[in-house]
Amino acid sequence: MVHIDFSEQFEIIRPYQDHEVKTVIERVVKHPKFVPILHYLYEGKNVEELLKEFSKIETIYQFQYFFSDHTVKKIIEKSSGGLSFHGTENIDPEKAYLFIANHRDIVLDAAIMQIMLADHGHNTSQITFGDNLMSDKLFLDLGKLNKMFTFYRGGTRTEQYNNARLYSAYFAHVVQERKESIWIAQRNGRTKDGNDKTQSALLKMLTVDKEDSSKALAGLNIVPVTISYEKEPCGILKVRELYLSKDRAYVKGPNEDLMSILEGITGDKGRIHYAFGKPLNAFIEKLAREGVSKNELVEKVAEEIDRQVYADYELWPGNYIALDLLDNSRNHSDKYTEEELSNFVKEMDARIGELQGLDSSELRRIFLQMYANPVLNKKKENQI
Repeated sequence: MVHIDFSEQFEIIRPYQDHEVKTVIERVVKHPKFVPILHYLYEGKNVEELLKEFSKIETIYQFQYFFSDHTVKKIIEKSSGGLSFHGTENIDPEKAYLFIANHRDIVLDAAIMQIMLADHGHNTSQITFGDNLMSDKLFLDLGKLNKMFTFYRGGTRTEQYNNARLYSAYFAHVVQERKESIWIAQRNGRTKDGNDKTQSALLKMLTVDKEDSSKALAGLNIVPVTISYEKEPCGILKVRELYLSKDRAYVKGPNEDLMSILEGITGDKGRIHYAFGKPLNAFIEKLAREGVSKNELVEKVAEEIDRQVYADYELWPGNYIALDLLDNSRNHSDKYTEEELSNFVKEMDARIGELQGLDSSELRRIFLQMYANPVLNKKKENQI
């Protein structure tokens, strides 16, 4: 197989590096949107002093410590009921991994994982960052300072194939040569109906141009990561999109992604739980010994990621309430209180009431299904 040098493309998509930080920071502190961000994140502190401190940042580590770590912890403090986790014993601080996670929120899914890695003695990971989110220069700078790299989506079949070749090479380069971990979502775009499912196209991308697909996947040290929000980030925005896309292709409005980012950051998320699953190397090596085809390998690895996500998903009272309301039953009433039921219904009705001129009964069904699907998936795997 002919070796292709992707080094020039790597330079275009990669995160910022230490030697670039000072110049980027000088640009960030002058951006008119940056001061309001500081006001929100460092409430009660002198912004002029913060800008001076920010201007002293010279490395990616300093940026992540001073800004990213503080930002995410402040968001959790302001807009959640707390963060819990399990499974950190499954990953070794001395190794690099490809973390494949279910995807509910554009920014926070990966951002929260970074502080968990740092707090447990791991290096932070690089993060995929869709090119559709790169239009705002401030957001681009902050993202690439936080180790995000550009991930091209869409395009013609030829463009998609060429991008797959690029990222297949880039992921191997980062994990195996640079010894850095990477975070990527299990699918293109966020899960909107609560039904987390890995797209096999992601795994096919990772094996493009590789003679031995099982060796390529095993070499990335894949670890499933499960993210469970008690309250669905951007829930009502997702319900609206699902409703409007029933009969026609959904077209995003101007700045819709930015609105979703802001809603995900500031909106109430309830409790949050993260779970690091078991590395897939042994599973992949077993499939290789069995001599499965490339397509079967990809499908079975996707199924194993889904199995771990469903098993590790933390179910909250609202998930059981939604399923009972859908079934018009009280089959899971031991999982929630009457007060939790009443509060869930009140909040659901209030959010649905924001969507004027649409069929409220259908909106209600979509809303409930979004919360009920994690329970159904867990039942499917005989985990409850």
